[in-house]
Amino acid sequence: MLIRDALVLPGAGDWRARRADILIRDGRIAAVGDGLQDSEVIEGKWLLAVPGFVNAHYHSPLSILRGTADGLSHPAFMWQNQADTAQRSAHEVYVSALLGGVEMLATGTTAAIDHFPEQGFTLEHVDAVARAYRELGMRAAIALRVFDEAYDDIAPPGGLPVGFPNPLTPAPLADSMALVEEAVKSHDGGLLRVFPAPSNPSRCSDALLVACEELARRRNLGVHTHLLETEVQTRIAQARYGTTMVKHMERLGLLSPRLSCAHTIWIDEDDIALLAERGVTVVHNPESNLKVGAGFMPLPAMRRHGLRVALGTDGASTNDNLVLHEAMRLAVTLHRPKEERLRWARAEDALDMATGAGAAALQCAGSLGSIAPAQSADLVLYDLAAARWTPCNDAAQQLVFAENGDSVHTVLVAGRIVVQNRKVMGIDVDGLLREARGMLAGIRARNRHLQDAVKALP
Repeated sequence: MLIRDALVLPGAGDWRARRADILIRDGRIAAVGDGLQDSEVIEGKWLLAVPGFVNAHYHSPLSILRGTADGLSHPAFMWQNQADTAQRSAHEVYVSALLGGVEMLATGTTAAIDHFPEQGFTLEHVDAVARAYRELGMRAAIALRVFDEAYDDIAPPGGLPVGFPNPLTPAPLADSMALVEEAVKSHDGGLLRVFPAPSNPSRCSDALLVACEELARRRNLGVHTHLLETEVQTRIAQARYGTTMVKHMERLGLLSPRLSCAHTIWIDEDDIALLAERGVTVVHNPESNLKVGAGFMPLPAMRRHGLRVALGTDGASTNDNLVLHEAMRLAVTLHRPKEERLRWARAEDALDMATGAGAAALQCAGSLGSIAPAQSADLVLYDLAAARWTPCNDAAQQLVFAENGDSVHTVLVAGRIVVQNRKVMGIDVDGLLREARGMLAGIRARNRHLQDAVKALP
């Protein structure tokens, strides 16, 4: 396949647009230049070619929960999520994952780390979400959310009431790790990866955290986790370990380029420097951080220390969109009022976060995230005839500050067209939307006892 004479933003730190042909062979970019030839041609005169974005922190079970969490604190939204996601069937898991994937592909995201699910799960649930990503043709890491201790960080004062129907009762460590191992054997490979993914270190024993790291090292996987999303999690670490959570993780040998950490808000400069030294990736979720009042990720300090920062949307209940353009724009503008202008993060920094840094979190550094020979052909083509691109003065700036995903024309993942003329291919989108519309009402009716118990929490 040849994309002829497109305006190209190469990426990998180079965000200066220039005209070029892009030749694709066997799922990879074979050449970028002028005068290239192929029998299958996409004419690119009115198209902007960009590396596909990586949503490095997302929860597919929440894709049907838009409009459910405004005004809720972090603990309150967490418990409401449980009431809205517990006891789902495998088919409901599949529909929710498919719905989120359709939105991401249609707005320029070609890969995601899906921190899945919200409670305990079975291999049938993993099969369902894997099926959704395969049908979408999307690149994804299913980051299996495991825990073997209590969610103390969201417990109400005095603890949960006697008789509370807690869907977050942990499974034994051995059972959780056996399930993750089986899921890796069943589904890890090609566009789909499977990562061990502690829910949050404060909800896991040291033995579980170490087991996840050992599995990742043995099977060449990533490890994904929430980290220091709320202030109470810093207090839990100090009380439990006598040090910060990051330093405790260092003691356990968990800090490495395999690790990606979502949120990472309540962290000091020493721990930022330690994460940077160990090659960890942190994932900025600016919209959800603000919506639930969790805090401000210290992006300026992270940039000063050279810590790699990727971007995520988080789940649809705390955003409520899965459009990475929105996260890019907010990430680079949020801290400007308190930063010297010369230190501001710019459009090019946002694009690096959404591409190369996300690729590193996905364990695809060096093979994904730029338009260059030998890179995976995960590409997004934007319609330059759209109003927001008229005139096209600076493609990188307009991609971050003007675009919201509605100009996406064509999307390729590993050289395969998955969105064409704004239509997600191979998916009955109208049928999917019809089925998704009534799903939450049915789940809430099924979980009425849990819904009532959650509403009664202080």
